[in-house]
Amino acid sequence: MDFSQVSIIAIILAVVANTVIGALWYSPILFASVWMKSLGKTEEELNKSNANIGYMLTMIAAIVSAIVLSLFISMLDHVTVGSGALIGFLAGLGIASARELSPTFFEGRKLTLFFISASYHVVSLTVMGMIIACFIK
Repeated sequence: MDFSQVSIIAIILAVVANTVIGALWYSPILFASVWMKSLGKTEEELNKSNANIGYMLTMIAAIVSAIVLSLFISMLDHVTVGSGALIGFLAGLGIASARELSPTFFEGRKLTLFFISASYHVVSLTVMGMIIACFIK
């Protein structure tokens, strides 16, 4: 692994993109109402939870994901925006989404929650991969 290929600017931009996508994904513009209904929670109930800890953990996870994704992409012989997108897409579909399956079934979560969460990971990691690929030397 060559950490010299990891661009701090790429990581920051990828984390910002992840945050923006997540804010839109779970907003009333896209899936907030369906997501809350599937959770069986109201907006008031969600606001009572300690959201700051959730946002902090999400940010840490995005940083770790961006660094690991950067390492994966830097292993390619020829890096393009398309190949970065492909690696991000595959990580989203084959790793993040696949990992959502166990808690979905063992915890009795609704399939709607799986599809909202899994598709968020696929879209977010695909965009993160595109951004990171632009900064690989």
